[in-house]
Amino acid sequence: MSNYDEQVQKIVSLKRYETPRDGYFEDFLEEFQQRQRGELLQKSSTSLFLERVGTWFREVGSIKWVAGAGVAYAAVMVAILMWPAGPGTVPDSNRAPASFEGGQSPVVPVPTEEAEDAPEIKF
Repeated sequence: MSNYDEQVQKIVSLKRYETPRDGYFEDFLEEFQQRQRGELLQKSSTSLFLERVGTWFREVGSIKWVAGAGVAYAAVMVAILMWPAGPGTVPDSNRAPASFEGGQSPVVPVPTEEAEDAPEIKF
């Protein structure tokens, strides 16, 4: 064996008899928690929010796709229903009222003289 291998064996045999001091594990826990809190204080609130949202989405599972599709569908429907008619559209004033528009009288076209003089078309 080489000199290096012998030194490694001696170090390993010495480490076998080493034990941590009393209270080592309790102190380690306190130091670890303090380090975690310190790291949280260094992060911005935006990154903390995004981290929490990402964690929530990872834990939710496949329901996130269903909820996302539902929200997207609702947004598209609201956009379609709220889309303005445009400047070129004119409301139809010659239409008959719908059954739920009870208070209005139907609009009846009034014949004009030109319409009376026009020849009738028969099919």
